[in-house]
Amino acid sequence: MSSDVCNKDLLPTTPSGRTLSFLDFTLLWAGMTVNIAGFAIGAQLYPQLAPVSVLWAILAAYMMVTALLVLNGDMGIKYGVTFVVYMRACYGYKGSWIPGLIRTIPCFFWFGFQTWVGALAIDSVVSMFTGFTCLTLWIVLFGALQVVNAVYGLKAMAKFDLVAIPMLAIVFIAIFLWLLKANDASFVADILYAPAENTYSMAFAIMGIAGGWITMALNSPDLTRQLKIKDVEGQGFLARNKIPFVGQFLGLVLAGALILLVGLTSSILIGEWNPIDVVAKTFGPDKPVILFICFLTITFAQWSTNTAANLMPPTYILLNSFPRLSYAQATVISGVVGLVIMPWNFCDYLVQFQVFSSSLLGPICGIMLADYYIIRKMVLNVEALYQSNGQYTYANGFNPAAIITTFGAFIVGYFVPDYAFFVTFAIGVVGYVVLMRVMVMPKYDQHVGEEVLLPAGE
Repeated sequence: MSSDVCNKDLLPTTPSGRTLSFLDFTLLWAGMTVNIAGFAIGAQLYPQLAPVSVLWAILAAYMMVTALLVLNGDMGIKYGVTFVVYMRACYGYKGSWIPGLIRTIPCFFWFGFQTWVGALAIDSVVSMFTGFTCLTLWIVLFGALQVVNAVYGLKAMAKFDLVAIPMLAIVFIAIFLWLLKANDASFVADILYAPAENTYSMAFAIMGIAGGWITMALNSPDLTRQLKIKDVEGQGFLARNKIPFVGQFLGLVLAGALILLVGLTSSILIGEWNPIDVVAKTFGPDKPVILFICFLTITFAQWSTNTAANLMPPTYILLNSFPRLSYAQATVISGVVGLVIMPWNFCDYLVQFQVFSSSLLGPICGIMLADYYIIRKMVLNVEALYQSNGQYTYANGFNPAAIITTFGAFIVGYFVPDYAFFVTFAIGVVGYVVLMRVMVMPKYDQHVGEEVLLPAGE
């Protein structure tokens, strides 16, 4: 192993290091999914898109995301590697910082935004009982609390979610039912068939919903590499991916659809996307206990999402770029950056940000899948991933096939913004395979079909 490309936290997980059970994994996904971002996006899709169309967009988005999660997650299950380490095979040892840097953009944005929402809830609770208000203080303290929780790893996050998820589900269902009752509305007649402007395309809506989860599709190996699965080497693709598929279906698809529908209902009935305002209007000041529980739960919703979805990925990316950092140091840096950029200043454009970020990640996702399934046929030289002068050196540490494909896809995607993810993803797959076979592999032997694991004890 080379010290300049290796950090102990980036090493492949061993069987004893895989500590996540099926329940832990499902709870982590539910914890990431039950958040205010989903609520707000569901609300901001209306009235630009008809509610029935939103339902179809939800179905299409989550089917696509689940497929990408399972496909990318296999390299974590089979070889125990992280997203940033696998990027060395695609982009080269030095080039791997490019997809890593791009991947951090949505992480930092959503960590800062959701910390702000949680801080708003805390400020509302404190001011309700004491009259004291200081949003900046609560942003800093709440951000620090989440960082501390994330430092202790996924197992600690899952234990937190075991408490938080039931509370979150109850509160969001209560908000949904109360909105319908308070407005004497029927979900079918008044929500699904509410009049709309229909100015958004279906592709735009799908990526507005799926955009945030494309980020986690890239980082799927970071979670699956810690799953307890017996006899990984002796199982085929479908058998070893059964647990992550079911866990993601329960934790992402079902929970995500619920949150989006609650947000959509809120937008139609009271014209609000901010859950703080929704709770205040729904329950009113004459129900302080209910308000307290709701605001506290909103805070938990941000906490459960941020630790696994928005702090862990950039932490691994920083460790890849700066191997001398510790996991704790990289987590702290990620949290600080997310707050310093103050993304809450763009809170009225969440759907647009989702579509934009997905366009940036499209070619990376395509290249990642093309490399693993088409070029390497799910057989890796894992040892070389941790050698600075191994087979993934390419041209001075950069893989020209990945670099050219990525930036070429960005240029094309700019001209088709609504369809940017689909176009850049396709370019990522096709462009990378063609350039690898025509330009790169004849010059840089990739030993296709040769599996080399990291020697025991390293």
